[in-house]
Amino acid sequence: MHVLIFTGQFGMGHIAAAQAVQEEILRQEPTASVTVLDIVEDCFPQLHRLVYGCFDFTVNYCSGVYNMLNRMAGRYRCTPMKRTMVQKLDQLLYESQADLVISTLPLSSQYISAYKRTTGSTLPLYTYITDLDAHSEWIAPGTDCYFVGDESTRLQLLRRGIPAERVVVSGIPVRQAFQFQFHASSSPKEVLVMGGGLGLIPRAEELLSALDAASDLHITVITGQNESLRRELTKSYPSFEVIGFTQKVAQYMARADLLLTKAGGITTFEAIHTGTPMCLLRPFLMQEEANAAYIEQQGFGKVLWDKGKEASEVLSLLRDPEALEDMKQRMAVALRSLDQMTPLDRFAETRRAVC
Repeated sequence: MHVLIFTGQFGMGHIAAAQAVQEEILRQEPTASVTVLDIVEDCFPQLHRLVYGCFDFTVNYCSGVYNMLNRMAGRYRCTPMKRTMVQKLDQLLYESQADLVISTLPLSSQYISAYKRTTGSTLPLYTYITDLDAHSEWIAPGTDCYFVGDESTRLQLLRRGIPAERVVVSGIPVRQAFQFQFHASSSPKEVLVMGGGLGLIPRAEELLSALDAASDLHITVITGQNESLRRELTKSYPSFEVIGFTQKVAQYMARADLLLTKAGGITTFEAIHTGTPMCLLRPFLMQEEANAAYIEQQGFGKVLWDKGKEASEVLSLLRDPEALEDMKQRMAVALRSLDQMTPLDRFAETRRAVC
């Protein structure tokens, strides 16, 4: 069986989700051929660095502009360079002889949907929505199945006219390393600070200083690929364990009593799988606001909405073992409620229905 998974580097969550889906398929069918493709890099090898550079700059320094563009994309559906992309996909899919296409990126779902409409292809397209908010960009007419994180996301799709039989509440996919970790409380209390794949920790200096002053805490900071931030934090907070890019995030998360991070969809479900309560920095991107609201509503963590009170709220939560334990229990209940259907299960089910 040949499976193509399309994704992109518009934030590292889409890539992580694609890798998690790849792992799941190979776990279930080790002889399958599963390839993860960056749709921007593969189709525009000369331009992809410029495209991603512009995206990163907009998100990190012009978040208001990013949110405005996101809202406009929801109102005015537009698939740029559609004809060119359809031609490139036609060649790529012909060469790969794929039996199934999976997307973890709205853009790739839209382009593959356009390819299917243009060519009349019946190639199955499954889309994994990597946030709790089902933004309209995710919805593509050629999608045969949507895998979503929560029942609330499923209901959003139903309200938009997606048939119930095309939606599976499977949770946002995480790599197997997170699925087989077991949380253990520590002494002193362990706080893990993460800022996403780029290691960005916006507006957190005062909070980090307060954590540094607490003698009963051990602080681990993962800065990802942001090497300058790693050096800066190592110098400013010598008592912190500061780590750059690492493949051991699951282990660090499982040992933590509290995760201090941004409200990314992938990070949320990694924490749920490891049973790690969350404290979320005030979100400033649209999708992060929706994720933060979900986390708070479900009781998986606390959102630091009030400026100037972040430090006191984090320290208060760390010293409330009952609240932390309640968060862990709610996460365990949420995991048990997820549908265990995989892409291969869905593919086989559909084939049986046709036969």
